[in-house]
Amino acid sequence: MADLKIMICGDLNGNIDQLYARVNKLKKKGQEFDLLFSVGNFFGDDNSDWAGYRNGTKKAPIQTYILGPNDPKHYSHYDVGSCDGFEFCENIIYLGKKGVFTTSGGLRVAYMSGMESPSGVTPSPKHCFSDADTAGLLKTLKVDCSDYKGVDILLTSQWPKGVTNFGNTLSGDKCLSCGSILLSKLVDEMRPRYHFAGLEEIYYERAPFRNHVVLKDKMSHVTRFLALAPLGNKDKQKYLYAFSIKAMATMTTVELHKQPDDTTENPFKKLLQQQESKSIPVITSDQFRWGVHQNNRKRKNAGDRNGVEKKASRPQDWSCWFCLGGEKVEKHLVASVGNLCYVAAAKGQLVPGHMLICPIAHHGSSLELPDDTAEEVKRYKKALSEAFASNNQHCVIFERNYKSDHLQIQVVPVPQAIAADAIKESIIDCASKQIDRQGRAINVDFAELPMRTNLNQVVSAGVPFFHIELPDGQRLFHKIGRYFPLQFGRESLAVPTVLNIPQRIDWRACTMPHEKEEQSTAQFRQFFNKFDFTLQEDGDSDLSD
Repeated sequence: MADLKIMICGDLNGNIDQLYARVNKLKKKGQEFDLLFSVGNFFGDDNSDWAGYRNGTKKAPIQTYILGPNDPKHYSHYDVGSCDGFEFCENIIYLGKKGVFTTSGGLRVAYMSGMESPSGVTPSPKHCFSDADTAGLLKTLKVDCSDYKGVDILLTSQWPKGVTNFGNTLSGDKCLSCGSILLSKLVDEMRPRYHFAGLEEIYYERAPFRNHVVLKDKMSHVTRFLALAPLGNKDKQKYLYAFSIKAMATMTTVELHKQPDDTTENPFKKLLQQQESKSIPVITSDQFRWGVHQNNRKRKNAGDRNGVEKKASRPQDWSCWFCLGGEKVEKHLVASVGNLCYVAAAKGQLVPGHMLICPIAHHGSSLELPDDTAEEVKRYKKALSEAFASNNQHCVIFERNYKSDHLQIQVVPVPQAIAADAIKESIIDCASKQIDRQGRAINVDFAELPMRTNLNQVVSAGVPFFHIELPDGQRLFHKIGRYFPLQFGRESLAVPTVLNIPQRIDWRACTMPHEKEEQSTAQFRQFFNKFDFTLQEDGDSDLSD
């Protein structure tokens, strides 16, 4: 596979035209690049350049991924979309607060936006990250797995604290004590091959450092840290860094583990040993707060199904409505609990049997799911499909990764007499009639995904999307831009040609009293028992009535 040509730029501070003028100049010289990543502040005090890109009169000449916000005064630019990332305009994409994605060339890129949250401030301001955020990113990467090797690139706004330890000296005292201890811990565990940062207004290319202890640990690759200066800085320090990189997945062990002559010791090991270890709230699937005992029965084999070793604890967001360990979860709606996922009745069901498949841990979309969790999602999809088939129904399954912090895969049963093509037609027709909040027509175009195509092959992490699976296996995909109707999935199925229940488009108009929700869930649980693989494996249920 050919090397990827990447550009990294420091703080733009709103000087977008100047950056792209430089890119176009390089293009005219025959220097083509695949991607551009912007670290530090993309926006500044003067953002007059930005309007043309937002309204489409200007176009970025290269696909650009940005971080942020790093300052409260930039909130307004990011409030137009999801904190999980979105496409600002053509070729300019906000990656989101944190995450990881793999490029078409196989390059693995992780990112963490913003500044370390001040100690004791809860919740973290929108421009800050917490220890829960860094731990969550490490969990997504599965750094504890024996086959974990690292990532190709890490992008952060802030520097890691102590990165200059054992390294080449800086010009002056600036940044000798700056940076985030949480990022130091993140880099130490993540082991990126390259780490880029901004914000400190200087250029610093540190000598590579080891990710292993010589004669003690198994040999690993080195990490190269580079901080970029702002565009237009008065000292004319480097603000743009261009290089070619081969994805580590395609490299031989000898290539990957090469140690340059100027390689130093790891700058973070001793520093982190001096820090008191910090913990985040975590649960495993057999420790969710309300489910340890249910009707005086204890869950069996929660961590040892089919000989699978009990998984490591996974992070939770206690303020989330869908994290099973949180106080806000409506436990009376839960119908089945697996090792890593659960099934619950949708609030304000479109039709009886309208269910949600959710991960127990806090994952934002199906793109973020660890392999074991994704596999259990598939098992629940199959089990629900078989259950509804016994009732002469088939399933429409959809995911909206937009304005939602926790993955919810919605499963709606539809009579088998309604063909998949009729459902598809209703979706396309519904899409053609959408308008935004100002009453203007919006473009909701769907692409058909080929069989066996994974979502991560067509969309990068951090980009909002809507994905729907039809009963015959057809799949439709839409990459969301600035706006998407939140009730689209329900609306496209409520039409006269499918379910003919237009009065039930808005879930809030369909909610039931607590007692009726509890009764409805119990009825579904009884119906689903025969197909629930968790009961077949446990031989018991902690949710039975």
